[in-house]
Amino acid sequence: MSWKIAILVAFITALVTAVFTAPVADHVTKKLGVSDFEGQRGMAIAFIFIPAGFIGGFLLGLLGTKLVQALEWAQFWKAAGLSLGMSLGSLGAIAGLSLLTVQKPPLLDGEVLDLEAEIMLPKQLQPKHSLDENNPRVSLYAGPKDNLYVTIDPASVKHIGDTLHLPVRTRLNTASSTRKLSIMVDDSVSYTLDMPLQPVPGKGDLAWTTPMPMRYSNIRDNGHTFTEAMVRYRVVKAGREGE
Repeated sequence: MSWKIAILVAFITALVTAVFTAPVADHVTKKLGVSDFEGQRGMAIAFIFIPAGFIGGFLLGLLGTKLVQALEWAQFWKAAGLSLGMSLGSLGAIAGLSLLTVQKPPLLDGEVLDLEAEIMLPKQLQPKHSLDENNPRVSLYAGPKDNLYVTIDPASVKHIGDTLHLPVRTRLNTASSTRKLSIMVDDSVSYTLDMPLQPVPGKGDLAWTTPMPMRYSNIRDNGHTFTEAMVRYRVVKAGREGE
């Protein structure tokens, strides 16, 4: 093997692999939900994935040249072709395996699903401060990478008798068996419903449930303590994915 040929093939393979790594890493990190907060995703692509692609391409360039046993420049293109094939193939395989770990939203009749809920707070549990977009706050937890905060439109809130009714609607992003619907009141007290909703809802979940009691979110010495806060929910078909 000629080291002059090997170094040139390795450099070209490294450069091409690094160039292809940028859009591939951008696509995969978006699908994996890597945060854009303070440029974290962009920095990971620029300072981790692209350099890793360059180094990996360089090493595979050396390996490809060795496998071809390139001793003369006439064998340069064969070594370069094998090296690029191995490098870009490896990049594609890594991206594919990474995308297999992406959780997809549950579908019903080919449509994505929204969760529609109505939280009912009796007078003694209602906010003492004025209602706005941040009070009360509602979240739907379905796992470490799927924790949605839902904004409640104050204009949609209504009183029926002494009970405050708060409508909630949000997308079901993942098939999860650990969904928790929570509401924080006055930034001090939080109530949670451990939702008995199957990971992939069926047609029976399109109907409203009966009202269910919510517990204090904090687990106390005697376990869960249920309250007079109530919630009912259903799933709603929300169209084809991407529409």
